[in-house]
Amino acid sequence: MVIFNKVLKIFDPVPFVPVTKSGSELDQDYKYWRIRIFYSIYIGYVFFYFTRKSFTFAMPSLIEDMHFTKAQLGVLGSVLYVTYGLSKFVSGVLSDRSNPRYFMAIGLILTGFANILFGFSSSIFVFGLIWAFNGIFQGWGWPACTKQLTYWFSR
Repeated sequence: MVIFNKVLKIFDPVPFVPVTKSGSELDQDYKYWRIRIFYSIYIGYVFFYFTRKSFTFAMPSLIEDMHFTKAQLGVLGSVLYVTYGLSKFVSGVLSDRSNPRYFMAIGLILTGFANILFGFSSSIFVFGLIWAFNGIFQGWGWPACTKQLTYWFSR
């Protein structure tokens, strides 16, 4: 239980650090980090899309090689988007109370693992289970992105 609590500590919100720099130094740092944060958010979310849309490209092979029906694959696709939608809702609340850098990064890593595991399976039930987990971790992307955007960009 102690190890579990230590692991969860990385999701704690970023602690407040008082400003000790002058206005010009702060402006320089702000410009430097703002563009890097934007690019990292953009590239990270692109990878979320790659791992979410990979199923579309695998469907013809699943029909031909594994002999799944279009109805079975339709259910798998629905499983992803239902769990994704639910996770996006819950993750919005969790992301507001956590460190968005770790929240997004861990979500992206776990969705990558789900995609890799998907390739090693051959059972429709296991496909559904893995794809449900993929949907849950997919929901971790956008809430963390929006939180970072509101920190670094004004209205």
